[in-house]
Amino acid sequence: MASLRDIRRRIKGVKNIRQVTRAMNMIAAARLRRAQSKAESARPYAERLSEILQDVVATSGGAGRHPLMAQRPVKSVALVLVTADRGLCGAFNAGIIREAQRFLLDQTVPVQLITVGRKGRDHFQRLGYTIAQHFAQPSRDVKLEEVSSVSKQIISDYGAAKYDQVHLAYARFASVLRSEPKVIQLLPLGQPSENTKTSKTPYQFEPDADELLNILLPQYVEVLIYRALVESLASEQAARMIAMKAATDSASDMITSLTREYNGARQTSITTALLEVVAGADALEKKE
Repeated sequence: MASLRDIRRRIKGVKNIRQVTRAMNMIAAARLRRAQSKAESARPYAERLSEILQDVVATSGGAGRHPLMAQRPVKSVALVLVTADRGLCGAFNAGIIREAQRFLLDQTVPVQLITVGRKGRDHFQRLGYTIAQHFAQPSRDVKLEEVSSVSKQIISDYGAAKYDQVHLAYARFASVLRSEPKVIQLLPLGQPSENTKTSKTPYQFEPDADELLNILLPQYVEVLIYRALVESLASEQAARMIAMKAATDSASDMITSLTREYNGARQTSITTALLEVVAGADALEKKE
């Protein structure tokens, strides 16, 4: 049985841990509000831009005319993996990495990994994969300047036929309690299907459709990457908030259990001391 001093030390240590996890929970909750707002505001813009591009391509006959929409025989694939730099966020990183591993196992052609965030890079380096490119995780504000370095490199490599397909693995923010790790195709950009709803009003372009696509398509790729980064950040903060709340509750339960153990051990020591005193008094009376 542990001594009273050992139990007191354990209680003090768990209380210190609880203070840390409670503070991390509060910080994650504050950051989540900003990240959630960014993620939710990025969706309508990306969806509307996608609709406009589909209209432009469908009404101008521009499908396949831009390099970012060119369909090539798939001989090399790139996977952009978005994870966090830190842990202590539950199964957030593990879920994205699991989806990425499933994607890699399904491929029959070489896959180059492009990582954003240290957790994904470190995991696949330990497994022996070669990391073609690595980018630091953006700041909490996820500025467009930080995203442009990633998007420009990907667009340049795809335009140079370094990759025939580019996929993006990230965590889609569904709610505070749930995120959805997923892998989507980033490049080539999809062609409008026959079922795609386009505007019934024909567009007249100024400048012409080709020049318009040259401007809008790179911006659209950048918006897709930006959306993935802000949704991943929101999912990370939500997962960290939940994980730290669970850790704080577990620490409180442990403190309660250790306090009971301490009180029981203390009561036992007091009872033992009283019995020793009574036994000593009985021995003295017998001697007298």
